Amino acid sequence: MMLFEPLNSDGHKRSVIYHAARLTMIHVRMLKRFDKVDEAADKVQAAAETFADTVRPAGSTETLGM
Repeated sequence: MMLFEPLNSDGHKRSVIYHAARLTMIHVRMLKRFDKVDEAADKVQAAAETFADTVRPAGSTETLGM
């Protein structure tokens, strides 16, 4: 009984499987990184809005360059 299909003589099948797995791992890592960048951008936007509200004189409706 064989557990795994035998590789061809040059190991091409193993190489293809390995590279497919690596690409999948890199893709997942990239998506996680994009999520972190989006979260950081949201935090920066919230901080900029808080700063603008703090700097704006009371009762003023103008925005500071935004």
